Order: sequence, then structure tokens, then C-alpha cells
Amino acid sequence: MTLNKNLIIFILLSIFALLFLRQCNITSELKAELAKTKEMAKIDYNNLLAANDTIKKYKSDNAGLIAEKRSFVYDVNEFETKYANLAKEYSSALNLSKSLKTTNTLLKAQVKIKDTIKVKTLVSKLNDTTTVFNFNDFKDFGKGNTRRFDGTVKFNIKDNKFNIQNSDFNLTQEIKLYASIDEKDGYKKIKMSSNYPGLDFENIENINLINNKLNEKTPKKARWSIGFGVGYGMTLINGQTIQYGPNINAGLYWSPAFLQF
Repeated sequence: MTLNKNLIIFILLSIFALLFLRQCNITSELKAELAKTKEMAKIDYNNLLAANDTIKKYKSDNAGLIAEKRSFVYDVNEFETKYANLAKEYSSALNLSKSLKTTNTLLKAQVKIKDTIKVKTLVSKLNDTTTVFNFNDFKDFGKGNTRRFDGTVKFNIKDNKFNIQNSDFNLTQEIKLYASIDEKDGYKKIKMSSNYPGLDFENIENINLINNKLNEKTPKKARWSIGFGVGYGMTLINGQTIQYGPNINAGLYWSPAFLQF
């Protein structure tokens, strides 16, 4: 059987079209994989910087202490596997479910307060041998920060010795804390602030959890399919003549990923 010129051209064009579409599909998949790799590398680099970051502290204009530190970003599945102990710590402290897949942000702060209390003392004598010391002090530091201290010490003197019968002290503090997650230059950081005198931030931590599996789009794959089509194109008639025009056809089709909607 001798192939005529038109049939050869048709076959060559078909092969070229298939090879071209296949190459476009490979290129599209490589671009998607490269974008994913770049995003993961960006997250890993951010976490490296966050792990080596130290708390930056400074006073604001209204004399409040502000502390800030770079935030971590983890895929929730990686975090629960790679940092199981830390995930368990947060889950236990916050009474979260065993899975953190519904949790977006984890926050933790460790504070230290250094304070000196100078109290007024009221001495009252119950009888010839028993005496009571009453302590009372209240400070309003403003902006929702207060401290109240009170207590009693009861003692007596017997055989020229002091004997404390009982003592009771109460300390109540109202401490207002502010927190935010800010984004700057492509990375997030946690900021915390307080106006309570003597308060210091020993440690602050923010972990942002993302679920890559939920965020990932279902990858499109090239596939074969059987279908019907109506359109305008090139048709080979009797293996000899190429005709252009509208056509109705049915056949086996190959659909590359980048052409799928």
C-alpha cells in the first residue's frame, strides 16, 4: 500500500500535535512542582530564622513594654508528626482535640513579674498576750492593671518568745495583655504588650498552622477519553484529500493537563 503525500502530511501533523501537547503537559507539571518546591523552601527558611530569632523588647510611647518575635509556619500534618511533644503540650494546655487540623494559630507566652510591696500595717492587741498585725495595700497602675495585697499575722508572747498562731496573705493582680500577629516583608511576627510595672516577657511563641492537603488543588493529569465533537477543522477524505470546514466526529481523544479547565 502506497501512502500518498496528503496522508503522510496528515500523519506527520498529527504526530507533531501529540508531541507538542505532551511537551506542554510536561512543562506545566514541572512549573507546578517548581512553584510548590519554592513555597516549601520559603517556609523552611522562615522557620530557620524563627528558631534563631530572639525576643526584641522596647518601650512604646505610652511606656508599655512591647515584645516581638518571628512566627513559625508549619503544615499541620508535619507539625503533629515531627513535633509531637510540642503539639501534645498545646493540646493538653488548651484542651484541644487530639488532631490540630481545625486549629490555625498557637500562641504561648511566659512572663515574669518583679515587684516590691510596701504595706501599711495596723497593729491590734486582742489581749495581754495576743497581738494581730493587719496588712493592706492597693495600687491602681492604670489601663486595667491593679494589685491588691492584704494579710494578717496573729502571734502571742509566751516565756519571752514570739509564737505565731496563724498567718494569712492574699495577693490579687489584674494584668492586661495585648497580642497581635503582624505581617511584614513577607513574614509574620507575634507582638505582645503590657503596661503592668515590673512585668517582663521571658518567652513568646506563635505557630501558624496550614493544611497543605486541603489547600492543594487536585493535580490534573493527561488522560485518554472517548467522546463526540462538533467544530471546525481539518479532515482527511479517502486518504487523499485534506478538506477544511465544519465537522461532526466521534473518537478517542487525548487531553493534556494544561488544557483542562
